[in-house]
Amino acid sequence: MTQFHRVVIRLHTAPLAVADWLAFDAAGQLLQQGQGTQWPAAEQLDLALPAAWLTQHRLRLPASKDKQRQQLIAQALEDRVLGPLADYRWQSQRLGDDTCVWVWPAAEQQRLSEWLASQSWAPQRWIAEFALLPAQDDVLLPAGEGWLLRCAGQCLWLADASEAELLCPTGAPAAQSRAALAAPSKDAAVLLRGKLSGVSLRVDWQQWHWPLYLLGVLLVLLLLGQIIQWRQLASREASLRQELRQTFASLYPGVPVVDPVLQWQSLQQNPASQGQADALALAQKIASQLDGNLGVESLAAKEGKVSLILPASQAAAIPARLQAQGLKVTSQTLPDGRSQLEITP
Repeated sequence: MTQFHRVVIRLHTAPLAVADWLAFDAAGQLLQQGQGTQWPAAEQLDLALPAAWLTQHRLRLPASKDKQRQQLIAQALEDRVLGPLADYRWQSQRLGDDTCVWVWPAAEQQRLSEWLASQSWAPQRWIAEFALLPAQDDVLLPAGEGWLLRCAGQCLWLADASEAELLCPTGAPAAQSRAALAAPSKDAAVLLRGKLSGVSLRVDWQQWHWPLYLLGVLLVLLLLGQIIQWRQLASREASLRQELRQTFASLYPGVPVVDPVLQWQSLQQNPASQGQADALALAQKIASQLDGNLGVESLAAKEGKVSLILPASQAAAIPARLQAQGLKVTSQTLPDGRSQLEITP
């Protein structure tokens, strides 16, 4: 079975229809040609933009960066095309010292895109029909409709082959058959590439396999991080609640602990217990200045002052730290060697 590397479709323009198709092998040799919509399967499907829509402009531009070069081309085309440049599409190609620019109507491109969508065809590339001309200098070959002429380096479309006599100053080349058409070269200008909008709604999910996999992994890691953070916060909250209950129980022995925060606020708002509330506030301040591992054996808050009982090893460190915070500290050594501190604001 013959293996076709590329099939190029050529068109009639009014109305839009397939004029013919050309099948080439990997070496660029024309193996088969035909008409209608039943072309052989090939690795690549190209669409030849009708030469009747195309004009070629050769520009000599100064050396410049790509963005500046595009601006220079647009400025040059504004003086050459009929009507606003926004009504046209164009693509440039470097040919030695010159820049070759292909220009075609935007309305025709839109019409062709809609027609391709209705046919469910998805060509990988749009190329100029002139790219099918062989490499020889002057040549005259049939187009999808009309004729393709290259003369003195210029590519022109002719409605009739007899017009070549008027356009070639050195004599028109002899008309040849479709068999002389050649496969587009590797450096042929690609006017549009890829699947055009509306041509095909199919998505190649294989191309998105790894990006979707990585996105899923990132989402799982994000969710796992949120769960770990939530568990840490929940554990910290439970620990703080337990510490608060223990502190309240030590400050108010005999009082049932239900909600220490609300009970604490209620005691502070009760004038009869204002002295105890002041002592409690002082106890909070002292607790914020002490590390949890200093070995405080007991803490009592009453009548606006706080009493601490410390082991002998902490008898010097803690009073100095509290005095540095502006608190008044009275120290007393107990018979067993421990220290009792009385602290007032």
